[in-house]
Amino acid sequence: MPEGKRRKILVVDDNATFLEMVPLVLGEDFEVFAAQDGAQGLELARRELPEAILLDVMMPRVSGVEMLRELQADLETRRIPVVVLTASTLDRSTAEMIEREVNVKAFLRKPCGAQKLRDQVRLALRDPEP
Repeated sequence: MPEGKRRKILVVDDNATFLEMVPLVLGEDFEVFAAQDGAQGLELARRELPEAILLDVMMPRVSGVEMLRELQADLETRRIPVVVLTASTLDRSTAEMIEREVNVKAFLRKPCGAQKLRDQVRLALRDPEP
C-alpha cells in the first residue's frame, strides 16, 4: 500500500449511532465509507471497491443477506471480505447460512466493543497488530 493511502472500509448499517462510531474506532487506520441500507451499500461497494465491508443483517430496502448475495454475484466484489454484525436475534439456521457465505469472515453480535471490532477487521484482512 503506498504511503499515505489508507485502505477502504465500507460500513453498511441502518443504525446512525453505529455509523458514527465506526470511523471513531477504525478511522485512524482506514478510510471509512458509510451506507444506511443495502442498496446504498451495493452502490458504494461497486464504486469504491473497499478492502472489507462491515454489514448489518436487518436493514430496509436491501437486507444484509441480499447484499451478500449481490456481492457474490459480481466479479469485482465477490472477494471482498465481510464482517457481519447484527443486534437481532437470528434463528440458528439463518445464522449458519450467513456464516457459510464464502466472503463472510466473521459474525459479530452488536454491541461488540471497539477492540473486538478492530480485531475482527484485521483478521478479515489478515493484518498483524500495528
